[in-house]
Amino acid sequence: MDTTSPHFAYVLASYVLSGAVLLGLLLWTVVRKRNLDAEARRVLKSGE
Repeated sequence: MDTTSPHFAYVLASYVLSGAVLLGLLLWTVVRKRNLDAEARRVLKSGE
């Protein structure tokens, strides 16, 4: 990566923004899976 180019800050910001979006998506997926697993356990427990 050429750090002396005039658009380096734009490229760096693009990478940071992309990383933040991917991290947010990963966290959202993990939290949603945990919530769905907890709900499934409640439903299965109440159905017995």
